[in-house]
Amino acid sequence: MRGLVLAGGGSHGTYEVGVLKRWILEEGRDYEILCGISVGALNTAIPSQFKLGLSAQAYSKLSDVWDRVSTSKVRKWWFGWYLASLWKSSIYNSGPLEAWVRQELDEEAIRLSGKQLRIGAVSWESGRYKVVDQTSSHLPEWVLASASFPVFFKPIMIDGEEWADGGLRNIAPLGEAIRAGATEIDVVLTGPGEAGKWPTRSKKVAARACRALEIVMSEILEGDLKEAGLKNDLAKLSGKYKDVSIRVCRPSQPIEVDSLTFDPEAISHMRELGYKNAYDQSDEQILMYPTT
Repeated sequence: MRGLVLAGGGSHGTYEVGVLKRWILEEGRDYEILCGISVGALNTAIPSQFKLGLSAQAYSKLSDVWDRVSTSKVRKWWFGWYLASLWKSSIYNSGPLEAWVRQELDEEAIRLSGKQLRIGAVSWESGRYKVVDQTSSHLPEWVLASASFPVFFKPIMIDGEEWADGGLRNIAPLGEAIRAGATEIDVVLTGPGEAGKWPTRSKKVAARACRALEIVMSEILEGDLKEAGLKNDLAKLSGKYKDVSIRVCRPSQPIEVDSLTFDPEAISHMRELGYKNAYDQSDEQILMYPTT
């Protein structure tokens, strides 16, 4: 079975759309299993509304959503923002994003598509990591929770508990794709191979906070990929693990746009970079992540 794993990264999620243009439209790949975290949750939930064999339509819908994105559709300042931090649970008002996601997602279509969907979020109270699937209730809320960037966006209340960005615990849910039965997995990352190689784009507090989260999430991601490589090695020695083919595409150059900036020109540039990277990298060039 073929799986797609999409990482988090805020506005950098449009990079994933560029990669998928190559993989879905030009290579003709379809995915039975879709797993996403943060913005990757949104980018997997949207195409999971379409049945297998309708991959072109699924991509068209995802592309259309990003064609219409803007900062004002994602966030806005609280009224009296300079004092709001004293009583609000987030820096920004993410009401526009919440309304937009609920408008774009059809829970019933996801359940009837025949695809497996996995989305991760973290409990703000307990720190517990939870994975939901296509049969879960409140799917739009779970997508929003997974994409609720800590501190910047307010947590999402689901069944009396606050939930936030799944990237706090798992930035690219490879394990979920494997547990769901995937033996061939395409992974799209929006961050660098080594966080230290990427320049700090601004000295402002918000930009530095975003940068700190990028560094932490990068470390989580590298650990996940190395673990997958280790289990592939063990699969050759024992029947306990299955050998899984993992193809990874990630940015070839720094994305010098803050992950909470949704400027149309920057969105277009990031998508073009994703397409170029997916086009230029052959299977042999894409990293397979050794255990050492």
